[in-house]
Amino acid sequence: MKKDIHPRYEKCTVTCACGNTFETRSTDKELRVGVCSSCHPFYTGKKGSRVLTEAGRLEKFQRKYQGINYGQRETSDQ
Repeated sequence: MKKDIHPRYEKCTVTCACGNTFETRSTDKELRVGVCSSCHPFYTGKKGSRVLTEAGRLEKFQRKYQGINYGQRETSDQ
């Protein structure tokens, strides 16, 4: 390895949008992230607002395309 061409790998402070901070190692002195293990729904077991957003999108899609027939056969309820 050549000397003095690689960035320094030193302690780094990571700050999350939720306010959680922790130390790791990186070539940067400080990192800012939007989601960490303290606030991510997978790690916390809580459902986030994203589920509500996806449900809203589905309802918007269904309203937009209701009543449009794309050549499907109509089914008779028996």
